[in-house]
Amino acid sequence: MLAVASFGAPCLAQVDPGAATAAAAPAPAESGALIPSPEGLAMPKLDFTATPEIEADFDKYFYFHRANTTFAEAYADIHECDALASGSSIYLGGNAATAGAVAQYGVLPAAIGSAIGSAIADAIFGSAARREQRRVNLRNCMGFKEYKRYGLARDLWTEFNFEEGMGRKKEDRRNDALARQALVASGPAPTTKELGL
Repeated sequence: MLAVASFGAPCLAQVDPGAATAAAAPAPAESGALIPSPEGLAMPKLDFTATPEIEADFDKYFYFHRANTTFAEAYADIHECDALASGSSIYLGGNAATAGAVAQYGVLPAAIGSAIGSAIADAIFGSAARREQRRVNLRNCMGFKEYKRYGLARDLWTEFNFEEGMGRKKEDRRNDALARQALVASGPAPTTKELGL
């Protein structure tokens, strides 16, 4: 008798599966990538006089553009590529030289020295490597989406871009920069030379 009752309940739910699951269905999650309105956004200044020093930094300071692209498309593309590019972290491996120090002085001094040395080395070298990796990933992603890359002077670039090496930028600063990058990417065609990937 108990077996019949336990097998009967699933059968009743199958008669009207909507009735059994409607009350338990979770609310849909809100998207974190809401596309902002371009209204009120100021187009960043892109005009500058190129010098050999400025051109030498085009691998760091650049912007994207794709013809016949709406602001919404550009924002979605930039937001996606930013998320992909921000996910990478580069850390260098260990060093066999620490084994000698551990054997000579013990574990605690080696651990303290390693922690301090690693923190300093990561602040100096790791941050730069993560910034470079982010730029490369961003260039590859936007290139895959058929955006063209154009060089820009550093002072103009910093007005609507950001660099991350030691940590993630605050979301309001990040989203404002991404919206302004989308405005440029979907705006008038650049008059400067395309750089390629």
